[in-house]
Amino acid sequence: MIARLATTLTGIVLMIYGLIAAFSPLPLGAPLVILGLIMIAAANPAARPLILAMRRRWRWFDFLVRKAARHSPERYHETFEDTDPSTHPAPAEKDG
Repeated sequence: MIARLATTLTGIVLMIYGLIAAFSPLPLGAPLVILGLIMIAAANPAARPLILAMRRRWRWFDFLVRKAARHSPERYHETFEDTDPSTHPAPAEKDG
């Protein structure tokens, strides 16, 4: 419980810092935001569908997540696999 809370809070802090760093001349914003999102998704399985939807919608985001997955610790690999759009078919659209 405490570990999940600490991981979630650390992910939120990294996301906020990454958004602030996105406006600096150093390219640190996007990797920090992605790391923060993955940490939140690792601690809270309910956040994984949101990240899956983001990866489906934005190819550049999926590219950055795949790049981060190659260099991430082993404990986050399950999270990367659960949010991989190539292994999860897109939901069927309703004809209205």
